[in-house]
Amino acid sequence: MTETGNPAFHRMLMDVPVRVEIVLGDVRVSMDELLALSPGEVLTMEKQTGEPVDIYVSGRLIARGKLVVADGELGVTLTEIVDDRAVA
Repeated sequence: MTETGNPAFHRMLMDVPVRVEIVLGDVRVSMDELLALSPGEVLTMEKQTGEPVDIYVSGRLIARGKLVVADGELGVTLTEIVDDRAVA
């Protein structure tokens, strides 16, 4: 088994791309409503400002966080790491 303290192994892992998704909520609209949307229109999500958002890495829930604005950019501050292995 490869040792995780191996610097070459660590560098190799740092080059592996992963997909990160921040789930703000979801909304259900009909195809007609979707096609009728114009640029700049807002779809209301189920979550309110300040509620935790779920953070998925490669399809797996790994953390929760809160939305923040920094230098005019939207971001997420981690508030909880989720360990689904602890759930039995």
